[in-house]
Amino acid sequence: MAAALLLLLVPPVGLLAALAFLARPRGARVPLKGRHVFITGGSSGIGLAMATAAAREGARVSILARNLARLEEARAAIQRDSGRSDVSVHAADVRDADAVARALEEAGPVDVLVCNHGVFVPQELEKQDVEEIKWMVDINLMGTFHLIKAALPAMKTRTRETRLPGSIAIMSSQAGQVGIYGYTAYSASKFALRGLGEALQHEVITDNIHVSLIFPPDTETPGLEEEHKRRPELTNIIAGSSGGMKANDVAKKALDGIKSGKFIIPCNFEGAMLAVATAGLSPQSSPVMAFLEVIGAGLMRFAALCFQWNWFSTIEGYYAKNKKRE
Repeated sequence: MAAALLLLLVPPVGLLAALAFLARPRGARVPLKGRHVFITGGSSGIGLAMATAAAREGARVSILARNLARLEEARAAIQRDSGRSDVSVHAADVRDADAVARALEEAGPVDVLVCNHGVFVPQELEKQDVEEIKWMVDINLMGTFHLIKAALPAMKTRTRETRLPGSIAIMSSQAGQVGIYGYTAYSASKFALRGLGEALQHEVITDNIHVSLIFPPDTETPGLEEEHKRRPELTNIIAGSSGGMKANDVAKKALDGIKSGKFIIPCNFEGAMLAVATAGLSPQSSPVMAFLEVIGAGLMRFAALCFQWNWFSTIEGYYAKNKKRE
């Protein structure tokens, strides 16, 4: 009600001017050319697509994953597609803080860190093994902490020396914005990344480092193929209605957002609506996006309630139908 009253009292131009004053952190352009971009999960999927695109823009690229043979294949592909020879590979498990620290030391100071690693096994919490839950949390969440902790000191030195903004980009998921049946453990690990990113942005903004959270939908990767083998039927019914994307398209959206210093990076129209609906207290550097969040908050909340009604109706109908069969 208060927001609606404010909109009646303040003309749109005046509201935009107020939001331009309030929006924080200030917008920034994060260049890639001639800079060091370090990407985890870089041997396939979105990570490989981002590494290739960054190399094409003139960045020195380093990629990290667990399998050295696949890393070497990825390096050859990046070199072939970008024409650059300075691509380094680092084999490490992000759960191993010491191994991650050694890889960052070998790679050298990083200008743009992309925490793209992640695993996903969908299943109802009651049926899922605790060790499998811990595995997802250790990789998706703790692995991100390990990377940022290892990279941050040298990143701060780099931004002071170059006087150019740095970036820490974290690959979340639309399941890190809204919980879905069968995604309990996965969503927990991805929602946590948002809290990490929001607090971290406060801690590093005076070092001229911008944090970005990327929220892709289902993306055509080898990991998605494995996920479909385990997804509960109800998850397929609910999440299957959402359109997927190709890895190259997600990579382009992600890099464009990183270069613009955006905190929230949606990857499609549904993601843009989710970004408005879940804006909350997140940082916002764009007065235009802030304006859309302010005027769209009520409408997006209504849309969210419609989606929740549909999902709960689907769940209730599914279980009622299966109960009749018993």
